[in-house]
Amino acid sequence: MASRKNLKKVITYIADQLATQAFFASYDSNDNTEAWVAVFNKIFALNKEYIARVNHVEPGLPARKYFDTLCMSFNEEAKSLLNEIQQLSENK
Repeated sequence: MASRKNLKKVITYIADQLATQAFFASYDSNDNTEAWVAVFNKIFALNKEYIARVNHVEPGLPARKYFDTLCMSFNEEAKSLLNEIQQLSENK
């Protein structure tokens, strides 16, 4: 990533895309509203957590290593949320 500003934009964009995907998937299902609310809460918490982590870098770590691990962990959590959305949408 070239800058923190761009990284925050990418994190927000991916979280918005996850929320959009979850919204359209939940629109078709009439039940499991609690499960869908939990998914939306996880998405918004993911966005908030990673934006905060970009803003406040851990002291003592090289910046490149910190941001590389940050991006990898964000990608893993986003993939797990996407899998959760797909599983909920299949359980109509």
